[in-house]
Amino acid sequence: MKRYGLTFWAILLFLSAASETRNVILEQCDVLSFDKSTGAQYQVLKGNVRFRHESALMFCDSAYFYDTNNSFDAFGHVRVVDKNSTMTAEKMFYDGNTTLMRVRNNVVVNNEGTTLTTNSLDFYRDKNYGYYIGGGKIVDPEYELVSQKGYYYPDSKTYFFKTDVLLTSPDYVIKSDSLQFNNETGKTVLIGPSTIEEKDYTIYTTNAWMNKKTKVGKLYDYSVIVSKEGQRLTADSIFYDMNLEVAKAYHNVEAQDSSQKAIGRGNYAEFWKKSPSRGFITDHSYVIDYSEKDSLFLAGDTIYGLELDSSRSEVRAYHHVRFFREDMQGKCDSMVYSSNDSVLSMYGDPVIWSEESQLTGDQINIYMKNQKADHIHITKNALIVQYEDEDMFNQLSGKESMAYVKNNRLTRVDMLGEAISIYYSKDDSNALVGVNKAKGNAMSIFMKRNKKVDKILMTPDSEGVLYPPLRIPDEEKRLSKFKWLEDLRPKTKNDIFIR
Repeated sequence: MKRYGLTFWAILLFLSAASETRNVILEQCDVLSFDKSTGAQYQVLKGNVRFRHESALMFCDSAYFYDTNNSFDAFGHVRVVDKNSTMTAEKMFYDGNTTLMRVRNNVVVNNEGTTLTTNSLDFYRDKNYGYYIGGGKIVDPEYELVSQKGYYYPDSKTYFFKTDVLLTSPDYVIKSDSLQFNNETGKTVLIGPSTIEEKDYTIYTTNAWMNKKTKVGKLYDYSVIVSKEGQRLTADSIFYDMNLEVAKAYHNVEAQDSSQKAIGRGNYAEFWKKSPSRGFITDHSYVIDYSEKDSLFLAGDTIYGLELDSSRSEVRAYHHVRFFREDMQGKCDSMVYSSNDSVLSMYGDPVIWSEESQLTGDQINIYMKNQKADHIHITKNALIVQYEDEDMFNQLSGKESMAYVKNNRLTRVDMLGEAISIYYSKDDSNALVGVNKAKGNAMSIFMKRNKKVDKILMTPDSEGVLYPPLRIPDEEKRLSKFKWLEDLRPKTKNDIFIR
């Protein structure tokens, strides 16, 4: 086929359109034909076709040029070059009046290092806005994204994707119903059911934003973070910073550790992953330990957790601490549990209730074995009171005490230093025999299976007196340190919040 330059018709078109910057200009083609006899309202262009419209150059193998409508259909090796972007496809319709491009089949758009591929793209040049609705893929040096629908705004570097969105990057993978992304700021917004998979965490959310440049983000609407180690964090909203490896949770917070079989709840929490990993939960905060069949419920103004290394950790609770378990309850001002020696220490007017017994002192240490209380050490001003009957209390006091626990019940109590006891003795028919008051350097109380005192052993230097029933003076019924705090005892798990 003989190659021509611009035909006479094209020259006339060029000259007539020179003053109209909005007109599409045909700059080149090999063959131009126009047959009015067919009734066609377009020119047929073939071979090395090139159009210009404002800043855009458009190339193709052949085209139908609707000069009166300022538009054309392009076919074969379609290519558009405009400013910092290029586009290729198999066919395209372009309207110079509206600057609408309808680009179809194997569409590839390159814009400053970012590539979009799709089979159907509509783009408005004057508004610099485009969209696809039949599936598309964007590849960037830092990520890859596919979706069924996509809208992009090259001027603001903003993209919006919907339906079956999948974003893959070296740091994370996002699956979402809707995703908005700004390539310049690095901010990503997720709307609808979404999953973010990172190296150590998986995040489930329906409303969130994150910034890939600053590596911070925020989750809303009761989102969930699950770690590979089994920790689970959920709240009304969660802020996280991957640089500092910190997460801050607000309102209706629940932190669960399946490996430790523990749940923490409150209205504000912070968790730091960097060694030593640590965290705290506050504002109506409490912890549930469900490692045993009988779960432990513990509340405090603030509860801290500290993991010193893979085998050592600490839990600390501060102010208005109360705990409940069916077999044991307690209260104090502060509490520390160390996994290194399996000791739970209570400070600030500590009290422990176990069945019918009440234990108090300046400090109480509970030594654990196989996650159960093994023995209890009251370090100073020890007092143990056991309810016997109306206005009758067995009592034992001393400088310090060691109580032994078996199968979650007290079996023996040793009182050491200035031991004093008041013991209501009964016969086999449960009739009161008398009241024994004794003093000595040390004493031991042994408990029956029915939770009552079985016997008291005293050192040889002990002395005492047995009062007949109903003959004991009122001043002898109570030790000087006596206090009965049953009104403060948590009777149910909900009572741990009563101050």
